[in-house]
Amino acid sequence: MQCQKCESQRVVSIMGKTSDMFAMTSEKGESYEGYVPDNIGIGSGDYIEFDYCLNCGQIQGSFPV
Repeated sequence: MQCQKCESQRVVSIMGKTSDMFAMTSEKGESYEGYVPDNIGIGSGDYIEFDYCLNCGQIQGSFPV
């Protein structure tokens, strides 16, 4: 896989199972706990899954969400 931003080949796949213990806080201070929301581009349900460039730090996918 090639990074969509810098075209580096140093892209890794990140995967994790949260078992309903996902939490996030927005820049506005709003917080959320529960399943991984499917509208933020990092997975859904119990799973966090995304590709990440080790060269530039870009999460691969369609952004902004």
